[in-house]
Amino acid sequence: MPVQVSFEVAYFLQQLLNALQIGAFYGLLAASYALVYGITRRINFAFGAIATFGAAACFNVVVLVGFLWPLPTVAAILIAGGYAIAAAALLGTAMERLVIRPVAQAANLSMLVTTIAVTIVIEEAIRIANGSYERWLPPMMLASVTVAEAPGFPVRVTSSQTIVVPIALAVALALVVFIARHPFGRLWRACAEDPKAAAMLGIDVAGVRAVTFTIAAAAAGAAGVLMLVAYGNVNFHTSFMVALKALLAAIVGGIGSVGGALVGGLVLAAIEVGWTTAFGANWRDVAVLLALTALFAMRPQGIVALPGRRDHDA
Repeated sequence: MPVQVSFEVAYFLQQLLNALQIGAFYGLLAASYALVYGITRRINFAFGAIATFGAAACFNVVVLVGFLWPLPTVAAILIAGGYAIAAAALLGTAMERLVIRPVAQAANLSMLVTTIAVTIVIEEAIRIANGSYERWLPPMMLASVTVAEAPGFPVRVTSSQTIVVPIALAVALALVVFIARHPFGRLWRACAEDPKAAAMLGIDVAGVRAVTFTIAAAAAGAAGVLMLVAYGNVNFHTSFMVALKALLAAIVGGIGSVGGALVGGLVLAAIEVGWTTAFGANWRDVAVLLALTALFAMRPQGIVALPGRRDHDA
């Protein structure tokens, strides 16, 4: 039996649910940026493309599995999602070994320019494989549950939201706990704070960086799979805007802080949904960028600041 509430409360709850879904995706992808920036102090712009790669790989395997075996769509997505996340992790590992490692000690802009080039390569590979138009999954999980109701305005939670949002938030929170509690997290924090001292103490800094790229790419691939399930479509050219917004979320949260990146994703989603609710979607991206600019001016270090890295050459 839905809870009876006023129209204002019902409208707020519905927009809160919408913001939570968007924020879960942004937060998970922003955590990928934060993981890599924390250890390299360089921006890797390719994670939006890796998320799109995960979504495209999941879509293609769903089509292949559906063609070879008469499995339900949900079962096909589970198989395809696992494959896509593993493929994204492998792509991140290859990218670190072949592209990132040669420029890891170069100037700050080297990695940014290099990863933009990687983004273009991944996007073009997806376009060649899938075509330049949107690909859609078969309709699924269309049922919804009314959790609250005002006169003429029910607050509904779709079946996909009840599955996708908890998974996205759980993976993002798992990354936060992993970095805070796991032995590898201690190695990551040591390399993030003082890589030269970590190397002198016997830590394989390059190995920690390689594992970090693998984990971050797997998280980005998971974000892409979950976005595909939530929205049902994938297109090669969506990676740029997704990457830009997730990067902004990571900066707002405190670039290099995994927990801050999750908070930044939720803040970005709240601003985006709040503007769309009040004024429509026409000027949404402009308003979001202006709001983020104001946040940067008030708190340049982000919501959760990463400790400064020791500079032994200064």
